[in-house]
Amino acid sequence: MNQFPEGKMPLLLRLICSILIAISFFFVLSLVTGIVALSDAQMGSDIFIFILNHLITASITVVPLLVFVRLVHAVTVSKEFFSKKQSQRMLTIAICFAIRVVLDLLAPSIEVPALPNGAVGPMSVGPSLNFTTLAISLMFFALAGVFEYGRKLQEDSDNIL
Repeated sequence: MNQFPEGKMPLLLRLICSILIAISFFFVLSLVTGIVALSDAQMGSDIFIFILNHLITASITVVPLLVFVRLVHAVTVSKEFFSKKQSQRMLTIAICFAIRVVLDLLAPSIEVPALPNGAVGPMSVGPSLNFTTLAISLMFFALAGVFEYGRKLQEDSDNIL
């Protein structure tokens, strides 16, 4: 059952893609302004590691968004659903999320929990395992496998005809 009229779905997908592109631009803009602000601080060699960490984190955040936009664009414009490129796009998204999980385990993070009544709890510094990002990564690995299997089935059916 299709809940959206035929003309509304591409419009909705274009809106979602536009929002994702705007979010990507926001990440890049905040990265650039953060690096400019940190370069004025002149904290020495530690700042290079911090900037490198932010560059990697930002690219791991922006790349899946843009790859997903490209995936949706290929589906809506060229009606390319099960293809080798689409499988590779899904795999790229999955790898980016997996890298993010590994980086969260390796790089310490600072957590400042908020307690009721506006109080701030004790800070904790250490590696963390983000189960949401891990689940998203596993989901995209599974989707990459499904897309690859769909591509092979489509090629087999095309060869039969």
